Amino acid sequence: MRQLRRDPNFAPLFRHVHPLCWPILWWSLNRFFLWFDSCGYENVMLATTRWGYVYPAYLGQKKPDPTAWKPYELEKPRWDDPVWSTNVPAQLLALTASETHATIPHPPLRSGGCGSALRALTEGACALVPHNTS
Repeated sequence: MRQLRRDPNFAPLFRHVHPLCWPILWWSLNRFFLWFDSCGYENVMLATTRWGYVYPAYLGQKKPDPTAWKPYELEKPRWDDPVWSTNVPAQLLALTASETHATIPHPPLRSGGCGSALRALTEGACALVPHNTS
């Protein structure tokens, strides 16, 4: 107990506790350290009463469980994996690509541009005319 009392980490605790209660403090510190080894917290701030009883004043984060993290398993191979490569000759790939572009129909061009469709809606039977409510 004499070495523990001289330790700079525990000297403030012994100064706080009445000398008659130092055995209680020593017993409480032993209990606290046994609990700390089994609790799984990274950091714990302890406090004490004038009678020598030690209790945790602040609990830090829990130590990470090494079995909790599992590496990500790929469902598909990576893009640089040879599985994605092909044995089709490049000329055949170019031929199929050009045929695909040739078979896509192009929309017909409008002769009047964008404004003609708007003009057609505002003239004649399609025009929006305010009703006469008189």
